[in-house]
Amino acid sequence: MAEKKVSRRTLLGTIGGLVGGLVIGSAVGWFAKPVEVAPAATVTATVTATKTVTETVRETVTVGTAVPGVPALPKIPLLPPGVRNPWLYDELKGTVIKSVHDAFAGRILEWYADLLKEEVGVEIGVTKLVDIPLLKDEGFSLLEAKSTEYPLIQITPSFIADFVLTGKVEPLDKYYDAFYGSDEYFQQVMPPYREFYMKYAGHIWTIPFDGDVHLFNYLWPFYEKEEFRSAYKEWHPERKPLTPPETWDDYLMQCKFFKEKILPDDKTIPGAEVLWPTMVWAVPPWGWAFYFDMAASYGVNYFDKDMTTALHPRNRAIEAMKKWVEFVEYMPEGVENFGGPETVEYWLAGRVVCQIWWIDINEWGQVPPVKGYLRNALMPGYPDPEKGKVVHRAMMPYNRTWIIPNYLDEKTKKAAFYVAYHVSHWHYSIWNCADYDCGMDPYMYIHMSPIGAEAYTKSNPYKKPSPEWPHTEPLFPDFDTAMKHIEGGLANLSVGFPQPTFPGTVEYQESLSREFQLALAGSKSPEQAVNDAAAAWEDIRDKYFGLLGREQYLATWKEFYNKMVALGYI
Repeated sequence: MAEKKVSRRTLLGTIGGLVGGLVIGSAVGWFAKPVEVAPAATVTATVTATKTVTETVRETVTVGTAVPGVPALPKIPLLPPGVRNPWLYDELKGTVIKSVHDAFAGRILEWYADLLKEEVGVEIGVTKLVDIPLLKDEGFSLLEAKSTEYPLIQITPSFIADFVLTGKVEPLDKYYDAFYGSDEYFQQVMPPYREFYMKYAGHIWTIPFDGDVHLFNYLWPFYEKEEFRSAYKEWHPERKPLTPPETWDDYLMQCKFFKEKILPDDKTIPGAEVLWPTMVWAVPPWGWAFYFDMAASYGVNYFDKDMTTALHPRNRAIEAMKKWVEFVEYMPEGVENFGGPETVEYWLAGRVVCQIWWIDINEWGQVPPVKGYLRNALMPGYPDPEKGKVVHRAMMPYNRTWIIPNYLDEKTKKAAFYVAYHVSHWHYSIWNCADYDCGMDPYMYIHMSPIGAEAYTKSNPYKKPSPEWPHTEPLFPDFDTAMKHIEGGLANLSVGFPQPTFPGTVEYQESLSREFQLALAGSKSPEQAVNDAAAAWEDIRDKYFGLLGREQYLATWKEFYNKMVALGYI
């Protein structure tokens, strides 16, 4: 259906200041800057405060001049998109901000160039796009050369420790602290993203603009068609109902049912040839994360508490690998060589009933023949006999964040932070996550709320379309579809398991991915694959003991481990 565009004026009255009190007040500028008096003007805006995902509180506040006798607030206000910020404009105007992104992240800063220029006078330059495998090397090269061309460098949190250890990345604590409302911003960023992907060694180093998590994705007619439901219940030895799987054994039994009783001649999805029950991303560098969707639910951690034993407890790690190998007979031939292109192509063509993938696979899936047939659900889990319950874990691999080089002049660092922070903030990011052209995914509670779902059904009111990013239509056709998508994401984020963020992370990920691939191919037994992966991990650990010092490296692990305990993962 045609969607009416939302004007900036309309937006200021609805979503311009989405969490209470964050866009108001006067300020003393950056850190020790003398007090500036706001211009003689008053702006009224409606502010919506999200206290929980489902509860909202609205209030009207007045933004404007300092009132005689009332002391100025000690922080800078963040005003709605496109509204000139008088506390920052004169200081930051004329600064040129460019970013390096992976090619799939695109040019989102350029979408908002005109608005950001109106806000604080910055010029947004052309984004440099690099292939994902080259992203880390590109960032290192820029820092090594002390390049000033790109004040914002995208990294994935897998790299955070390695980049911090260069000594050339700016800690961002004071920049966040400079803004009124940053506490509410941090409350909106979901704890795993905030604690693991923004913080390291006691400081904040990154600005998030994308939040990734794995989900169980499925073609819903195979689970809701009465013919299949009745047949499954009659076929199942325990007469279980056909619903999205609660456990990995349920998932396996459903794959067996679909292979034996339904596929490959089924015509449930018009125009699709559904041939296989499931598939998995197996190749490096991300195959490890799909293995760990299962392993983490079995209670496996990267190391034990003291970092003496990798893939601990080992017997559970082996059990998880064995279980994954049981799925191979229900997957396409050659699945051990499947990565991004294959899992996306097969899914969008409707060739498999279900699969584990990142949250955005069903956003891309708004195309025939699968459009209208896609759903997601909580990741299957492991019925842990020690805990007496089914434990679910969903990996949170990849993610996109910005870092800022510390050798830039202070004006450029401030301007870079402002640009990244405002685009990260819900003012813009609620639309980034919902935009047809954008691969950014939710990382804030508000992204996963009814307010976020509503954004999925509207055109992005801020984006400046271009030939490269031409789409203005909504991503989802209606609120119910969008809300179902978000609810699946929120369910998995509630059990989200963080990727490693300690030095050497990429080496750990790649070595485990190779062993996962070999186990799926039948080239190694599950036990041998896990033991070989663990041996490689302990070699990598020992290498970093030598490079950084044993105590320093152990302290890094303990910080990570203690956060996992605090957030309930252990």
